Amino acid sequence: MILLNYNILRYVVTVAEEKNFTKAAEKLFIAQPSLSQIIKKEEDSLGVKLFDRNKKPLELTSAGNEYVLWARQIINSFDNMKRSMKDFSDNDTYLLKIGIMPEFSAFILAKPLKKFREEKPKAVVQIHELSSSDLVKSLENSDLDFIVGLTHPDKYKYISEPLYDEKIVLAVTPDYLPQNYNTKKVNLKQFSNAPFVMMEKGQFLYNVTHHLCNRSGFVPKAVVECYNLETAFHMVKTGVGVSIVPDLMSDVVGELKYYEIEGATPESQVSIVYQRDRYLSDNTRLLIELIKQYSLENE
Repeated sequence: MILLNYNILRYVVTVAEEKNFTKAAEKLFIAQPSLSQIIKKEEDSLGVKLFDRNKKPLELTSAGNEYVLWARQIINSFDNMKRSMKDFSDNDTYLLKIGIMPEFSAFILAKPLKKFREEKPKAVVQIHELSSSDLVKSLENSDLDFIVGLTHPDKYKYISEPLYDEKIVLAVTPDYLPQNYNTKKVNLKQFSNAPFVMMEKGQFLYNVTHHLCNRSGFVPKAVVECYNLETAFHMVKTGVGVSIVPDLMSDVVGELKYYEIEGATPESQVSIVYQRDRYLSDNTRLLIELIKQYSLENE
């Protein structure tokens, strides 16, 4: 008779993800020989090989692929059960993990989190600021309860609750504008020689800036690359350069001139995204509703 063991399922899935016993052991905080022995015993009990150890990096066998498919479903169901039980507990202490692009964290989360803390004072919220690609990876690995990021294209596995269509504008100080400049829209070609304050490579706004500038026939001259959008705004305010930013921030950060960019349509849709089959606790649902509520007020 085959007996299911949650830890063994998790061990096999982790080895499959890391494609290496040593890396998986480090991630699981167990000794590598012990992990190898546990996996070998599981294979012996099933009568199949889960991994092709002759391949570098390590590869799953056909049986291993099937095992991991079922293991992930079982692990997800078990984790959902544990989350649901917390809603019946008298203990209000709860850890909520959310992900967001660093460009938006301070501007989108501050007010909802203040209200959330008033209603759930014992809850703890961990904010993981990641690039859009890393957010998706963390979501796929079930590391986060939900993310605030770009709408996910896979509508079968993920639910995306739209917050707003992201409109992009150019933020400048008067120093970088021609004299008597009086228009609501700009042609980016006029700023082909201007220094640009940009987000770090891999972030959403980095890609958008390059796309819009390339479409206007030039490569932006990056003089500063920032991890956080708030830092970028301070750089622009002090005259370091110009920057392409979300229109959402134009009402939040004063002392700058904001211009629509000719030919630029909304570059993306920002949504709250979570796994369709993930159980959302009462605390998680509350925070999601608060974020949606405050995003509507900012439209």
